[in-house]
Amino acid sequence: MDLGLKGKVALVTGASSGIGRESARTLAAEGVNLMLVARSADKLESEAAAIVRDYGVEAASFACDLTEPDAAARAVAATLARFERIDVAVCSAGASGNGVFWEIPDSVWEASFNLKFMGTLRTMRAVLAPMRARKSGRIVVIAGNLGRQPLPRGLPSAFSNAALLAIVKGAADEVAPLGIFINAVSPGLTRTPRFEERIAAQVKATGKSAEQLEHDMTAAVPSGRISEVDEIARTVTWLASPAAGQITGTNVTVDGGHTRGVT
Repeated sequence: MDLGLKGKVALVTGASSGIGRESARTLAAEGVNLMLVARSADKLESEAAAIVRDYGVEAASFACDLTEPDAAARAVAATLARFERIDVAVCSAGASGNGVFWEIPDSVWEASFNLKFMGTLRTMRAVLAPMRARKSGRIVVIAGNLGRQPLPRGLPSAFSNAALLAIVKGAADEVAPLGIFINAVSPGLTRTPRFEERIAAQVKATGKSAEQLEHDMTAAVPSGRISEVDEIARTVTWLASPAAGQITGTNVTVDGGHTRGVT
C-alpha cells in the first residue's frame, strides 16, 4: 500500500534508538527524507548514513538536548535550512524513571517533565510554525499507555504521558481547520533497548531467566507477548501519512489489548 509519503520531509526526535529510530527507518522505507534529532551526535550521524545507504533518501542529523528551552526551535530551523519544509514531526524523545511513589525524588519527576513533556511540547510548538504557514502537516507524539492506565510504580511516566495526551487533543482541535493533524501513539510493553536493560537488571536481581520474566510481564496481556518496535513504528508511519485521513486528536494504543477500556 502506497501511503503517499514519498518525497515528504520528517523531523524525528529520539531518533538514535528505540521507537524513534525504528520510526525514522519505517518512514525512510516510504521515501521520506529525514532530520534525525537526539542527544548523541555520533549515533545520529551513523544512523543518518545507514538510512541514506539502505533507503536512498536524504537524511541529516541535529544533535541537541531537548530539555534546553531553545533546542527544539534550533532543530526546526536546521531542518528548514536543509529541506525548506517539514511535513511530518514524530516526537519520540524521553523516558521516565519510576519506583515507589514516596521514594521517588523530585529529580525524577523534574527529568520526566523537562524532557518527555516540555521537550515534546516545544517540538510541537516549533514545527507548527512552518506547518501553519503551509496549512499542512502531521504530528505524531509517542506517549504511553500508562497515561490512560497508571500503575503504582510508574507514576512519573503516567503523569507525563497523561499531560501529553491532553496537549495532543487540545492542540489538534486548534489546528485542524488549517489542515494539520496531530495524534498520539501509546505503546505498551515494547522490546526497546531500555526494555532489554530492564530485563537484564531484573535477571541479575531475581535470578529468574529473561524468558520467565517476560512470561510474568505478559500474563495479563491478551496477545500474550511483548510488542516489537517495528509494530509501533508502522502505526506511527500510518498516522504520519495521508492514509490516516481525518484522524486527529486521537490516541492509538498498541499494547496487545492490555489497557482495559472500551475506547
